Amino acid sequence: MGAHSEAAAAALFTGFLAFAMLVSCNTEGDILYKQRQELKDINNVLQSWDPTLVNPCTWFHVTCNNDNSVIRVDLGSAGLSGSLIPELGGLRNLQYLELYGNKLTGSIPTTLGNLSNLVSLDLYNNLLTGAIPNSLGAISKLRFLRLHDNNLTGTIPKSLGNLKNLVRLELQMNSLSGTIPASLGGIKTLEFLRLNGNSLTGTVPTELLYLVLAGNLTEINVAGNNLKGTVRSNGFRAMGVHSAAAAAVVFTVLALSTLVSCNTEGDILYAQRQAWKDPENVLESWDPTLVNPCTWFHVTCNLNNSVVRVDLGSAGLSGSLIPQLGGLSNLQYLWLQKNNLTGTIQESLGNLKNLVILELQNNSLSGTIPASLGGIKTLKFL
Repeated sequence: MGAHSEAAAAALFTGFLAFAMLVSCNTEGDILYKQRQELKDINNVLQSWDPTLVNPCTWFHVTCNNDNSVIRVDLGSAGLSGSLIPELGGLRNLQYLELYGNKLTGSIPTTLGNLSNLVSLDLYNNLLTGAIPNSLGAISKLRFLRLHDNNLTGTIPKSLGNLKNLVRLELQMNSLSGTIPASLGGIKTLEFLRLNGNSLTGTVPTELLYLVLAGNLTEINVAGNNLKGTVRSNGFRAMGVHSAAAAAVVFTVLALSTLVSCNTEGDILYAQRQAWKDPENVLESWDPTLVNPCTWFHVTCNLNNSVVRVDLGSAGLSGSLIPQLGGLSNLQYLWLQKNNLTGTIQESLGNLKNLVILELQNNSLSGTIPASLGGIKTLKFL
């Protein structure tokens, strides 16, 4: 191929890329302009949304990345009314969709599940109806899902348990029914879960309570539903709303200490499992549905089915120690050496009055050695 042909090919390729970018930009502008046409805009906040421009990056309330692709739409409390169009699912690079505090009606488009880069979806304080789409569970990067104070019906999708980066899930003050999915307990990043003011039934899954005990989930609000308490055979009490006093409670870690019994050793160990990353699945046998943990691998019990030994040296574990470990009152041997444990050594380990050996070396622990360990008279190796 001659130099002239190579130059022509290069120019053609460059032109193709430019055309592809232009089509992408125009497509996003077309989507947003169509959404504008579906909305009533009494405050003229969308006046700058001019479809004759090459792309929407100069429009107010729209933010683009360096490739002139839309990554934010900020229209919170803008006085808008009308419905959301399914074409919004075509904004493939969108990270933030902020439409809270308006008077939006209709349902949440299932196509929003196509927004694979979405980090925050804020549709709260509107007049939205219909069900929460199952498709939202496919947005793997989603960290904030706030749909509260609408008129949403149906059940909470189990698929939301797939949102492994979710920090806040706020579905309160809707008309949701059915049970709370146990799958939500698999979201280890979850910090706030607000489900109050719905028509939910059943009990709060113990999987969620383990998240609290692991120190991740700092607030659960399930007040104003039709939940009931339940007691597992091994004594773990799940929280519910079955009295006038309980109906007003916002569950926090402090409140949970009075509502949840973590006296059972299985509950303590399972909560510790939830706080750890276990890439080698050495804790796979730690099944919370069993009456006691004596059949779990790496756990040894005495004749009274009380845990006396936890053997997890060189197990590839990472994460922190939970304070509830101090509740293993008969524990004699705790081997956790040669892992990737972080955080501090819990002061509560001083409550292990029968401990003989505590092995925590070759980790990444920080802080000071708790003075409480000096009170363990049986301790021979530290």
